[in-house]
Amino acid sequence: MLFFLATSEYNNIQSNTTKVKVHLTNGIAEILDQHQDLMGLIENNILEIETNFESKLEKFLFILQDGVFVVSNKGLEIKDTNINFKGTSVYVYARNVRQITSTTSVEEINKQYDQKIIELEKEKQKNSSLTKILLVENETKFLKQVVNILKKLKS
Repeated sequence: MLFFLATSEYNNIQSNTTKVKVHLTNGIAEILDQHQDLMGLIENNILEIETNFESKLEKFLFILQDGVFVVSNKGLEIKDTNINFKGTSVYVYARNVRQITSTTSVEEINKQYDQKIIELEKEKQKNSSLTKILLVENETKFLKQVVNILKKLKS
């Protein structure tokens, strides 16, 4: 199964994916090979994938901002790349993403959040464009969300 996660600044492609778990409004969907075609909104912004790389099971956890997904059994072809995959494909697009690993520090992300708060205040004081202020505000909200989710996951 092919897994493709994209934002405007980030791409992650896993070709040996064995399972994708997406958190939806009405529960968790586990997508396995030959899953029916499906699309939807990722509700609590948590996405988990499992891959089998050299006979070793690896798990990856992502926190997304405004994630949507598409599952297709017709494969995935992405123009202007060498990606042409036949079989079950899971495509996820999000506004922003953070991969969470065992070394991800709540304190470090909290520092980044504090820095974004300061940056946001500076942008407001400079009377920056509304677009710039909204962009920094959006990044600030996402970092706060990442901190909150990480605290829940670690407790």
